[in-house]
Amino acid sequence: MLFHKLRRNGKLYVKLLLSFAVAIATIIIVTSSFYFFSYSRLLQFEAYETDLMSLRSTSKAVESTTDSAQSLSFQIYRNSSISKLLLYDKPNGFDIQGGMIDLSNYLSSIPYIESIYVYNPKLDQFFAVSRQGDNGILTRDELVDNELIDILDQFQNYSAFNPIPRSYKIDRNSNETIPIYTYLCYEAINFDRKITSAVIVNVSANWINKEIGSGVLPGPGKTYIMDDQNRLMSADNLEPLNIQEASTDVIKLLSEGTDTAYKVANINGTKSLVSYTSSDRFAWHYIRITPYSYITEKIKAVRDITLQIAGGVLLGGILLALLLSRYLYVPINRMEKRVNVLEFERRESSYTLRQNALRKLLQIHYLDPAAQQNKLKLLGVSFNLNVPFRIAYIKIDQYDKLKTPDILTYKFAIMNIGSEIGSKYYTVETVDVDDDGILLLLNTLQGNEPTDPEWLRPMLGEIQKVCMEYFHISLTIAVSPVVQNPSQLHTTFKEAKAASLRRFFFGYGLVYHMADLNHLPSHEYAFPLEKEKKMTSALMAGKVDETKALFIEILKDTKDYPYSVVESALTHISNTLTNVLNEIQKNASIQFDISMKPQALEILKSETLDEVAIEYFKIFDEVKSTLVDKRSNKVEDLIRRINEIIDLRYPDPNLSLNMIADELNLSTYYISRVYRQQTLKSIFDVINQLRMNKAKVLLLETNSSIAEIAEQTGYTNSSYFHRLFKKFNGVTPSDYRKAHEESN
Repeated sequence: MLFHKLRRNGKLYVKLLLSFAVAIATIIIVTSSFYFFSYSRLLQFEAYETDLMSLRSTSKAVESTTDSAQSLSFQIYRNSSISKLLLYDKPNGFDIQGGMIDLSNYLSSIPYIESIYVYNPKLDQFFAVSRQGDNGILTRDELVDNELIDILDQFQNYSAFNPIPRSYKIDRNSNETIPIYTYLCYEAINFDRKITSAVIVNVSANWINKEIGSGVLPGPGKTYIMDDQNRLMSADNLEPLNIQEASTDVIKLLSEGTDTAYKVANINGTKSLVSYTSSDRFAWHYIRITPYSYITEKIKAVRDITLQIAGGVLLGGILLALLLSRYLYVPINRMEKRVNVLEFERRESSYTLRQNALRKLLQIHYLDPAAQQNKLKLLGVSFNLNVPFRIAYIKIDQYDKLKTPDILTYKFAIMNIGSEIGSKYYTVETVDVDDDGILLLLNTLQGNEPTDPEWLRPMLGEIQKVCMEYFHISLTIAVSPVVQNPSQLHTTFKEAKAASLRRFFFGYGLVYHMADLNHLPSHEYAFPLEKEKKMTSALMAGKVDETKALFIEILKDTKDYPYSVVESALTHISNTLTNVLNEIQKNASIQFDISMKPQALEILKSETLDEVAIEYFKIFDEVKSTLVDKRSNKVEDLIRRINEIIDLRYPDPNLSLNMIADELNLSTYYISRVYRQQTLKSIFDVINQLRMNKAKVLLLETNSSIAEIAEQTGYTNSSYFHRLFKKFNGVTPSDYRKAHEESN
């Protein structure tokens, strides 16, 4: 009695809707919490990747600048005018003037150089050129940059050509400083290991920051450097890091790691993401600190909105439950009664008997209408063979994805929905005919109906809409014309089933009128071998877009034929692709990660052209990717072989582009173009550069004459060798050898 009272008052449905509302709100809160933490980790990793890119850019910029500063220092040492300032006890005025002019030229020609100092310990003087600060000939007492004297006095504490990050004053009376990287090049070959000469090059840190785009990263994050002296400073201005002692220990601990990584740490009382690199060639570490609140700022806003939505769903569910509960009782009660009746009939086997009788009826080619009608009447089947009828074949879309223990319940529900809605216009019998098929046998209530089949569309559309709304199941329906002759039942059923397969071309959830689909071509289908040949040729050439277009075109050519033609065309294409893949694997020594045989079986289960295309396009993309990788490996092997020939044959005067092309059995145009594309250098320049490098080694390590060295490095004309050497190195071979003998 209490249960019936609750049903009368609608409270049962209030509880149901409230339960749904609470469940939805709970799911939203739980999933939003999960997404919040997941996205936080994702944003944290993305921030780390961005920070790491910035840190590596800073590291590369410093390394590149170091190489340039080292090259400049060597040039200064080799400069005959400046070497007099470095080594002479008493350089005359002309020597000083010439050396200072050359130093000024170096400074003005290289924009990132802030200043250059040449130190002569014998004179205890500095010869300085600077954009701001010290200029001219200065003693230790006159030098504004006092830290430079400390560096020279303690030069053993610094690694050779390691940059020394620092700031220096430009004026004694000003506190303004300039951030620089100092590079120290010196000679200390005496027994007492004291500096005998030194060149100091100061590179502007602001220039490096401008080149790498320092500060471009959004947000409040900062980049820091820990040098080989364990000094922690800002990468922007090279000032010491203003950070609490405890936080400094955290940063030092992180920077001592062997791998590049990140951690979340408390920096100056603020939770921060600390990204850091492993030690580079200077034993430096690069560190970036970003407040954690900045990283999670966006996701917090999403979390707040989600919670608001959950609250709104809960509130709306309560109001909806109160408003709709009174209206839901009648149809649900009617459905409950109908289900109870059907369940009872099923238990009594009458449902099964009727279904078996109707399925058998559909398979009879030549039936006796009177005899079959009597059998149907005895079983309580309302379908009348003696009255004109229609057949509506319902195909469940994406049936394989719906294969669950509840699929039979779903089919039973669809049959009930079709019977309930169709009974407004017809006498309806439903038949479970296939795994994914349901048949509606329709007799008009008055024995006649309009000949225009379009009037059926609202009824069939309502069946589709209800199934989608309640079960999220899409239906494709093929409906026959009015059938007058009961002997055509079997043929009409087969045609309706075949018509439902037209969804392959037109997609899911449509209604097909068989009268519109029975206009088949008069000629038999002939598979387009020429198009297939073009498709396979395009695939082997790596033209995937063309391959895909031809594949779709071949299948669309079967649109006006029975579905068996579509299956035959797919099988033909699968066999052809199998042969093509086998041929590529055999001739090109390539192993694909795909196999067409199991793939083809899966593809034939696809229900639409789009689904088939997705599977085949994966195969096409895999083939293209594998072929591209193979061609890339061939190019790398060609570059390696060319370099090996150059390294081996550089002493040969006949070594040339033509000689290399002949040895590789390739055209000169091809190897020249490929080599330049891959290395950005010509083969001729690489040959000459290698010969010049070998010549410099021979000049310094042997007593061979210039002519002999020219011959040993592949030059038959010593005059040409002389000119080329000066072009590459800025000095003649004799001067190069003499300059190094003097420096030693």
